[in-house]
Amino acid sequence: MLKKKMKKFFAFAMALVMTMSVMLSCLSVSAFAVTQSEIDALKSQKSQLASQKNSLQSTINSLQGQQNDQIALKNALDEKNAITVKQILNLNEQIELHTQLIEQKTKEVDEAQKVADAQLEKYKVRVRAMEESGRYNYFEVLFGASSIGEFLSLIDDIGDIMRSDKELEDAYRQSVADLKAVKTEYEQAKAEMEDSKTELETLKAQQEKDIAEAASVIASLQGDISSNSSLLSQLSEQEKQLNADIQKKVDELNKQQEANKGNNGSGSTVGTGNLVWPSYCTYITSRQGPRTHPITGEYRNHGGTDIGASYGSAIYAADSGTVVRSADGWNGGWGNYVMIDHGNGMQTLYAHMSSRAVSVGQTVSRGQTIGYVGSTGMSTGAHLHFEMYINGSRIDPQTRYPGVSFTYSASA
Repeated sequence: MLKKKMKKFFAFAMALVMTMSVMLSCLSVSAFAVTQSEIDALKSQKSQLASQKNSLQSTINSLQGQQNDQIALKNALDEKNAITVKQILNLNEQIELHTQLIEQKTKEVDEAQKVADAQLEKYKVRVRAMEESGRYNYFEVLFGASSIGEFLSLIDDIGDIMRSDKELEDAYRQSVADLKAVKTEYEQAKAEMEDSKTELETLKAQQEKDIAEAASVIASLQGDISSNSSLLSQLSEQEKQLNADIQKKVDELNKQQEANKGNNGSGSTVGTGNLVWPSYCTYITSRQGPRTHPITGEYRNHGGTDIGASYGSAIYAADSGTVVRSADGWNGGWGNYVMIDHGNGMQTLYAHMSSRAVSVGQTVSRGQTIGYVGSTGMSTGAHLHFEMYINGSRIDPQTRYPGVSFTYSASA
């Protein structure tokens, strides 16, 4: 009778240990929703950006002492601000991953707590059962055997029970250790997220100062232009050359498309024809058409529409297409810019970006982020300069958005 009871308890204990093992294995699998390697990769990228920025600051420091090269200084400051935008995006991504990780770890802590509580309860039940059956002890059982065969069999049974008791105790200890470990991971994720948030605020404050410094260089350039006609001629010629180069590219693309008509193997990406506005902002600071240039003071044609979006906000591809231009630098005063060929006789151009998110030859989809608003090149403040070409001719982009409601600045 006693032998049967021992066998039944042993079977119950083994089943319990196996059940708890399955629960713990399921708990560990859920931890792969957000991996630490993703966060580590962002941290590595963050370190690289910081190193690039430090190196660039040395260039800025040397240029600040040379009043005769304001354009080079503006380019360096623009590049520094572009890195800052990338740093901000990096930190925002880290914060998002940490938010997901904290949600994940919260669930894991709850599950680990349930496992630990269940293990403790089972362990308590076993201890109480041992206390209640205290009239039996291992020595009494063994020496009460009626034969050598029964004695050896009882030794095996008692060994199984002792092992199952030890496994039950070990399972409980492991569940407590697992609970402590996941709580530590949870607290670490929270601490890292708070650090990232603090660093993000510091970076944004520094960005404001850097943007103001870049704007002051443009103000200084304005002063130089008013007293230096050769500088004005130089800047005007740079812009004319870039406009001519862009027009040449547009004509070239349209000729290729005409030649490829009916050729399904041309591989060109054709837009949907259903355009999306390239920014969250519909506030227009300068329309397409004749105007007085805010920096040079010349009265001439403004080739695109200026959109008063905030610094660092996303710029969207107006339609699907292929990136045919993507460049950093002064670029005739346009700063960092991207040009997309939509494969249907239409091209769009996006200028003064703080940083670009696409490269030449890349296929983009309608509404995809292709860069971020800035004030690079010859610009007095954050905005997006948006141009559109239809069948080789530059047009007012707003005419292609009849359903969009625009508001205008007093000088627009």
